[in-house]
Amino acid sequence: MIQVGEVLDKYELLERVGQGGMAIVYRGLDRSLKRVVAVKILHRHLADYQEARDRFQREAQAVAKLRHDNILEIFDYSAKEGSESYIVTEFIDGHTLKQVITDRPIVYPEIGAMVVLQVCRALAHAHAGSILHRDVKPENIMIRSDGVVKLMDFGISHMVDLERLTVTGQLLGSPAYMAPEHVEGRPLDFRTDVFAAGIVLYQLGVGKLPFEGKNPHEVLKRIAECKFVDPRQANPRIGNRLGRIILRAMAASPDDRYPSIAEMVVALEGYLDESGLPSDKIPAELARYFSAPASYEEALKTRLVDTLTRAGQAKLDDDNRAGALDAFDRVMTIDAQNARVLAILDRLNRRARLKTGALAVLGIGVVALGAYFVNERQKPGPSGAPNVDVASALTLPATTTIAHDDPPPPPRHDEPIGSAAAVAAIARDAADVTPSPDASVAVEPTIVNVRVLPGSSYFDGAHWIAIKDAVLPVAVTDRAVDVQIKSPETAIVTVHVEPGAKVVNAEQQFVPGTITPHCTVAGASVEIAGQTRKLDNPATILFEHNAMSSTQIVKVVFYDASGRADTQEIDVTAGKTQEVTCGLH
Repeated sequence: MIQVGEVLDKYELLERVGQGGMAIVYRGLDRSLKRVVAVKILHRHLADYQEARDRFQREAQAVAKLRHDNILEIFDYSAKEGSESYIVTEFIDGHTLKQVITDRPIVYPEIGAMVVLQVCRALAHAHAGSILHRDVKPENIMIRSDGVVKLMDFGISHMVDLERLTVTGQLLGSPAYMAPEHVEGRPLDFRTDVFAAGIVLYQLGVGKLPFEGKNPHEVLKRIAECKFVDPRQANPRIGNRLGRIILRAMAASPDDRYPSIAEMVVALEGYLDESGLPSDKIPAELARYFSAPASYEEALKTRLVDTLTRAGQAKLDDDNRAGALDAFDRVMTIDAQNARVLAILDRLNRRARLKTGALAVLGIGVVALGAYFVNERQKPGPSGAPNVDVASALTLPATTTIAHDDPPPPPRHDEPIGSAAAVAAIARDAADVTPSPDASVAVEPTIVNVRVLPGSSYFDGAHWIAIKDAVLPVAVTDRAVDVQIKSPETAIVTVHVEPGAKVVNAEQQFVPGTITPHCTVAGASVEIAGQTRKLDNPATILFEHNAMSSTQIVKVVFYDASGRADTQEIDVTAGKTQEVTCGLH
């Protein structure tokens, strides 16, 4: 194996910076041009295939012609028989999108949409040059230190397919971003990349993948069936417009998707423009976000609320109630106590009758009003405790009968906007029909116990409230309920509680831990969990999905310049940083 310090043709290998199933990556120096480059040396088991070398050469030549701000530029390649096969690209000082979202999940779907827009722009440029990526996923998207998004590994996926299946049929790598036609072995085209971009957009907006399973074969089965939770249910902040973009991109049949990635670009640009994030300013927006995520998100919250409120009012003025309620609903998912929007919704609720067509937007309006209702009922009382328990806060009162003997009166000034009477008024007006005198609707909730890790809390719309006995009772009527759960050692997870369920397990994902390796021995290097890492830099340690313990043992190996090793097994705890010092002398 090639070592640091060696020279490959004209490229001096300065530092090993990564390793994967395809290749080992080095930071190198182009001795002729005196510039820092990335040198990716393909593993022998790939380079030994003549077909792989031929494909690699054709793809490298084609991709090298691409010039786009969001595509990793290829400088050189070599695929000669009997020698190392490698590609040379621009060196990116940054992290993969996978690392970025693992360290800090994205809070607002608009940010995820901005990232994916840049990826789609890169794909559109490549597709125009007849280049199909086939392996779009966060691991192949780099975020440069200045916030620039770079899509990489074009063409490599063709080679990897030769080795994707072992003799036992076990799928290698991550299958989670494949399209149904890829899983089933049907022909691929540019719409396959559209599907993968949709999955990434879903993941950034929801905080989890749409297709998950205990093993790769289970994931592939779910992809083939193309069944997943609607992103708008998984995270109400996504809203209808972005939700429709995701659903169209992820349609099971290629014919039902965007016919080209360029049309998905147009759809995302329209969504972001409506959100007050002009599409031509996206690179600058992302630069600000990645330089200071927390402060950017705080400012973005104010911007979104103001922009969407004004957009909703403008749509009302144009008699576009559907669009208005959609905008107001997005505001309520961000700020459930927004006085301006609540006043507008109250006025709408007091009108005698909505015009024809309002029934189509009833669900949106009720969601917005319901967000307010839950929030109001969960405000702390004088003792600091919630006014009601969580079971009653997540539904209407235990038994609510809405009779239609007479037209329901408008809500009083002291009646919660999301109350049964208010919802009944909107429902009746929106339907624009006269119900029969004996018509009634009975709401009989059932209690579903959500099992959580000890020490967990749930979000009531304004505060995080501790859950006693590791069980959260949730009242469910005829519609599913989403509850956000977290603990000191786990990321925030949205639990989807369906009507008819008895017990639901909150699949809480432990947040990563970190190991920071230190060694003062000259020429020392370190491997953590089998991957080369930088000394004195924190290394992210991920926990398996549905891990049973918040600690895991990680193997750390320090090497000196002569190859002597110091091996240590380190206990890593979720959310904690473990300092490790080498024992070399």
